[in-house]
Amino acid sequence: MFRSLLLLGTLLVAGHASPARAGVLYAIDDTTNSLVTIDRTTGTLTTVGSTGVPSGNFGDLAYDSNSGTMYWTPGRGNSGLYRINLATGAATLIGVTGLSELFGLGFDTTNNVLYGNSSVNPDRLYRISTVNAAATLVGTNTLSQSALEYRGDTDTLYMMSPTGGLHSINRSTGAATLISAGAGSVSNNDLAWDPELNAWWVVDWSGRVYSYAAGFNSRTMLVDHAIALDGVAYVGTASTSTPEPASLAILGIGLLGLRLARRR
Repeated sequence: MFRSLLLLGTLLVAGHASPARAGVLYAIDDTTNSLVTIDRTTGTLTTVGSTGVPSGNFGDLAYDSNSGTMYWTPGRGNSGLYRINLATGAATLIGVTGLSELFGLGFDTTNNVLYGNSSVNPDRLYRISTVNAAATLVGTNTLSQSALEYRGDTDTLYMMSPTGGLHSINRSTGAATLISAGAGSVSNNDLAWDPELNAWWVVDWSGRVYSYAAGFNSRTMLVDHAIALDGVAYVGTASTSTPEPASLAILGIGLLGLRLARRR
């Protein structure tokens, strides 16, 4: 009987374990400079809160999953690098890069390096200090106003050009290599990889939200918000399930029963 209780408790814990939380897609609403979330099924925007930063256009977000830090550059008109509180949307200035046309950010989680792409002619790739925002030139490429994204599973820094092509970026020279011609042009785009759905997300200055296939050769437009969206970043969560307190109590009863049975 007591062994039956233990088995029942174990099964109930498995059945009542809280499911893994889905990842969250973040962006910046440029009309209000507020942090928003994007529903990955409908494209609906939900405001988290104001960044408190009044200026900047064509900026980008980059998430460091190692430290749980969201970085943001507002773009044209604001050369600051900020940390963003994901619970409130409030931005804290780290420092000034001196790069007014910093339109792309990507965080290399393998080497703990923040990269930025400055859209001057030619485009320039920089390593950016997360301590004081100092920018160190890596090299140049021929792309323009391009989004950055790093994928840890491929250990590759990617860049998407306004013409729609996806490129890999050499982190030693800044040189770009075309991977896919894409599925159409976009307007001042931003890029994020979603490992949970095995898909790319793209938002643009016109407020369109796209989901791209992993091969970047097809896309679906979820919604057109008709407002400027700056930056997009995927934030994942732990995939392990956590038993609820009630389930743990049931398991405890089963373990107590087993202990009593052994004493008899």
